[in-house]
Amino acid sequence: MYVSDLADYAGDYDHPGYGRITITHVEGKLNWAYRGMSEPLAHRHYDTFELPEAPDRLLPDRLTVSFSTDREGSIASLAAPFEPLVKDIVFTRIAAGDCTNPAFRQHCTGTFISQGITTVIVGQDNDGQLTLTAGSEPTCKLRPYQGRTFVIDEREGVRVEFHLGPHGEADELIFHQPNGTFVARRA
Repeated sequence: MYVSDLADYAGDYDHPGYGRITITHVEGKLNWAYRGMSEPLAHRHYDTFELPEAPDRLLPDRLTVSFSTDREGSIASLAAPFEPLVKDIVFTRIAAGDCTNPAFRQHCTGTFISQGITTVIVGQDNDGQLTLTAGSEPTCKLRPYQGRTFVIDEREGVRVEFHLGPHGEADELIFHQPNGTFVARRA
């Protein structure tokens, strides 16, 4: 899949052993930054880009950077062949946006009703992380993802997105699940 908006690729990507790669979008171009090196990326094909040839500088010449999407088509990781004898090293995208802001998370707490029967309670634990309890199911933690969206780790493929109303409070909780999208409105 080729994501048409280059800004969708911009973000920080992390690997536990190799550190962080930052991709920025400036004036219609993507730029790569890693451990003090920085260069524009040239589009190669689909979701693959490459660094320029730079024989006069310490830079991995023509290094390919391939992006991968998740089920929803959002950029979730990038891979680069840093080591010639092993598979590409995969860097996972770091959460960004309102979901990482403690003030935003406070506006998301409350009780929501889905389909007139299911009560969903969103609260915060002692660390300020959002939690979700739907009906009589066990409480789950919401892990920041992107924008105003959180992942429920205990439920593979399920994300929740908060929609803010005119007064700045979350007025809707949107469940993105493999079997459909469901809306719970603030009670």
